[in-house]
Amino acid sequence: MQFIVWSDFFSTGINYIDGQHKKLIDIANDFHASVKNNANKSTMFSILNHLVSYAEEHFADEELIMRKAGVSAEHFEYHKDLHEKLTLSVFELNSELERGEPKTLHEIEVFLNDWLIKHILEEDRKMLPYSAKLKNYNPMMN
Repeated sequence: MQFIVWSDFFSTGINYIDGQHKKLIDIANDFHASVKNNANKSTMFSILNHLVSYAEEHFADEELIMRKAGVSAEHFEYHKDLHEKLTLSVFELNSELERGEPKTLHEIEVFLNDWLIKHILEEDRKMLPYSAKLKNYNPMMN
């Protein structure tokens, strides 16, 4: 059973961003599976490190798209700050896991669920008003 299941309700209307969100959910599901299967720490570290590197790439792309969309400077800075805080939180949880703190696996799963669900629904979906002109925008091609 998947930890987080993609729903069209999560859609921002921007295909590139939605594809990245699906990939982030896949990585979170990989972490959940590693916990359920009692994987070794190196496997869990590898998954979290992959999550961090992919999230950083996603955040950069999302911020580029937000600039292209013309979101207000205030909203852009607010959203960018959220991205920085999310990245720091994953690093902190990874450090706690490395120290062997027993509650950490559950905390990581709760964090991933909150981040992916709450951030996408409450923050990233604010891009919906811009989705018509950016539906097929790809920062790799433009």
